[in-house]
Amino acid sequence: MANTVYNNIVLENKVKDFLDTKLDMSQFYTHDNSLTENAGMKKVINVYDATDGAVQDLVQGEGNTTQVEVSFTPQEYTVSTVQGRLPLFDEEIMKDPMSLDTGLAKLSADMVNNVNGKFIAELGKATLTATYPSAGIDFNSIVDALALVGEDDTNYNLLINPAQRASLRKNLKDTLQYVEDFARVGYIGSVSGVNVYTSDSVPADTAFLFNVEAVTVFTKKDVEVEIERDANTRKNTFYSRLVNLVALTDSGKVVKLTKAI
Repeated sequence: MANTVYNNIVLENKVKDFLDTKLDMSQFYTHDNSLTENAGMKKVINVYDATDGAVQDLVQGEGNTTQVEVSFTPQEYTVSTVQGRLPLFDEEIMKDPMSLDTGLAKLSADMVNNVNGKFIAELGKATLTATYPSAGIDFNSIVDALALVGEDDTNYNLLINPAQRASLRKNLKDTLQYVEDFARVGYIGSVSGVNVYTSDSVPADTAFLFNVEAVTVFTKKDVEVEIERDANTRKNTFYSRLVNLVALTDSGKVVKLTKAI
């Protein structure tokens, strides 16, 4: 009986396609493939901010008493290798071909969840904060949160958890607009120019209003798949890995909303 050979390119595409078609958190952050550090190495990222209230109304003879002051806070991150492993024997694959498909799908999902978890954790570091009523997020909550990000409040998203979805729909009513993008996974509408999405990754009683520039995912190279085979025992081990670093790079473009006590 001839051996069944799995094309490595096909497997690599399978993992990559699965990552791209999940509830795509990758649409919510900035991608940067310039990472040069290796796993375990440190990377310092400067998070910049500037003071408010630097513009004043003046009369003749008066000058400014305030000024714009730019500052940054260095944040140290450790580069990590995200890796998963799937061991399968030839006999297992022959008995049930779905064991390979299901295993690779789970391997891919776990990698996605790893990056998504880091992304949510970075949003959680937001320095701009607001509260929403105990009855749930409403129109005023979103507008007030938008006011915190300054003049350019376009292209913002709101991430909520499923438990908040019903109350948000009830509170927003006609202010929640539906457009052609409603078919996107997790998308439930927009309000005041903000696209609203739901995700199980968002902590309870918390929501995030953010721009894609708030968080950056640095990667060294694309997802890679490696196959290791023990010919004697017919054991195949599939690896998928990605060297990355997820960081909050613009704290002025994310607001953390929490439920009022």
